[in-house]
Amino acid sequence: MTEPNLRLRAMLEDAPRAPDRAFVNQIDALVQLDQAYALRRRRAWRRFAGDVVVASAILVPALGLGLTSAPGLISTGHAAFMVSTMMLALVGWAATNRWASS
Repeated sequence: MTEPNLRLRAMLEDAPRAPDRAFVNQIDALVQLDQAYALRRRRAWRRFAGDVVVASAILVPALGLGLTSAPGLISTGHAAFMVSTMMLALVGWAATNRWASS
């Protein structure tokens, strides 16, 4: 090797030093914290999706029952059926809502 190459190699070589255990432990703790946060975020989105599915399964039939029979019920004064349908939807939602129990 030529002398400039030897000098360049000497400048770019890593200096020998002991590993920094405190830095490694700090990075390990941050990685574990990030993994726990990602797990909680996934669980929250999964619960939200489940709640949307449950709410849709309750509200769509209730709205369908209420709205298809609404003109006939309102003209005859039987709006109580619509109110009871909506109350059934509300009670179903409250019974299946996971956030209410946690």
